[in-house]
Amino acid sequence: MAACYDDYDRDYNAHLQKIRSYLAGNRSRQTLSECERLLEEARKCASAMQGLAEVEGNPNRVMESKQRIERDIGPLSREVKRQLNDLGRQDLFGDTTGTYQAPNGSFDENYNDMDRLLSNSEDMLRNSLQLCSDSEEVGTSTLLQMGRQREQLETTSGHIDATRSAVEQASVVLRSMGSKAFRNKAFLKGVIVLMGLLNLWAFVHMVRRRQ
Repeated sequence: MAACYDDYDRDYNAHLQKIRSYLAGNRSRQTLSECERLLEEARKCASAMQGLAEVEGNPNRVMESKQRIERDIGPLSREVKRQLNDLGRQDLFGDTTGTYQAPNGSFDENYNDMDRLLSNSEDMLRNSLQLCSDSEEVGTSTLLQMGRQREQLETTSGHIDATRSAVEQASVVLRSMGSKAFRNKAFLKGVIVLMGLLNLWAFVHMVRRRQ
């Protein structure tokens, strides 16, 4: 079964959690190499999430997936590469203590990298809050619009019921008028026939009197 956006999101966060735990401990060449591998896996997860978001047509998720690489993977990748370069220089010049010694200025660089990571995390939180606020506004606007549409449908339904009632009343009136017209027509025909008969009787009576 194909993985969904949430599956890639869980894998992505799991990879980053392992990387941060490795960097917080003993930064040996083996752990740094593992960090590089995990960073590549996290990058693949972010790319997959971006592709799925584009297919779904979700602009918020597309933007969030793009920001993951710059916000999370970029700083961590630079930190891992810097640590590997430091280990390479240490192997080149030798280490008499047998432990890792940070070169001059590495503390400031670490501090700056951590400061950038914290700043990126704050930006991520602000963006998330903004997305939540925007989603809440969209949801509220949608609910209001649906409420207005419901009122319009109820009003339209009331108009339809009133129209149906008027049509039924008009049908009753038309049937009554048709019945009255039929009776009046029959009455007029009876009167005409009666008048014809009276005229015929009067004519016959006049003829008889002349004879």
